[in-house]
Amino acid sequence: MQAPPGHQAAPAAAADSGMQAAAAANGSSSAGGGSASSSDFEIVVTDPVKQGEGVSAYVSYKVRTRTRLPQYNRPSCEVIRRFRDFAHLESQLAEKHRGIILPPLPEKNAVQKFQMSQEFIEDRRRALQVFLNRAAAHPVLAKSAELQLFLEATEDTWAVEMARGQAAAAGAAAGGAGGPKKRLEDAVGWIKGLGTAATSIVGSSSRAADAAEDPEYIKVRDYLVALESHLSEAHRQASRLAAKEVELGEATLEFGQALERLGRLEEGNVSEAFSQMSSRSAELVAARRKGCEALAARFEAPLKESVRSVRAVTAVCNDRAMALAMHMAAKHDVDAKKVRWAKLRGTPGSAQDKLTEAEREVRAGGACQDPASCREH
Repeated sequence: MQAPPGHQAAPAAAADSGMQAAAAANGSSSAGGGSASSSDFEIVVTDPVKQGEGVSAYVSYKVRTRTRLPQYNRPSCEVIRRFRDFAHLESQLAEKHRGIILPPLPEKNAVQKFQMSQEFIEDRRRALQVFLNRAAAHPVLAKSAELQLFLEATEDTWAVEMARGQAAAAGAAAGGAGGPKKRLEDAVGWIKGLGTAATSIVGSSSRAADAAEDPEYIKVRDYLVALESHLSEAHRQASRLAAKEVELGEATLEFGQALERLGRLEEGNVSEAFSQMSSRSAELVAARRKGCEALAARFEAPLKESVRSVRAVTAVCNDRAMALAMHMAAKHDVDAKKVRWAKLRGTPGSAQDKLTEAEREVRAGGACQDPASCREH
């Protein structure tokens, strides 16, 4: 597979200077590139190039990596990736490393994607660089096979990986040989099998989960929930402030243009006064434009990144809560089966096939590691 049009190999000197500049940016600001906690990686996402037109358009990026990890085939490599490749990496990391807080990807924006403005492209490039550098700074993710494949696989090898992932997703969606109907029946059967346990957990999930959780963890979880809410509101207000600043700049520009047109109708000192006011308005607009850019980069963008980061943490908390709820439901289900088995064993004349089936269900639930210990209940 050839590189997409518009991507040419950069000279070595330019690549070196780009890596050094990005490393400096990474060390100085998380919003600018994502700081790594060690010197094992230097990762730069650069040279965004728009490919195609209309709804099928996308942006490809060069991902340049330098690493000191011995597991990599080369100390430096350069690959071309697009946003969906980053999304695939994130899903693979989430699947293979459950419980680890993943750095957040920039969210999808269909409207901005269709417009493909330079600001949108640059913001996404910066966020993707943050994502990779934070993943590479994690002690577990840095050494993961998924990240290594993403950073050093050729376009052909990566295309095979993407096809494999899409095929696996399609197979999971189809539900294997049974299809959607079979999956629905299995789901209904599972819910019915849980019975009162599922109802209890859904109806009083907070009380049941909190009773089984570490009190210190509950404090941290509740703090994160409140923090996400307050940060989201702060970011919303920051976005409004930035938008108002842009509107004020546009109004100042239009005011200056109106003064210029008004000055053309006058003569002498009056015309000169209007001209000077128009020039001053243009200067104010230029200064305000820089101020708006600084406000967005240093105020709104860090808040947005903080919201995404906290949401990544709360997502792991939600996964933990779901796993705990399923564990409690399964335990309740197994306990109920053990009670049923005990009743059958204590009832004279119970059919042997019912006893065998009850014992099999208990064993299948993982309650019986030792048959002798099970019979003691």
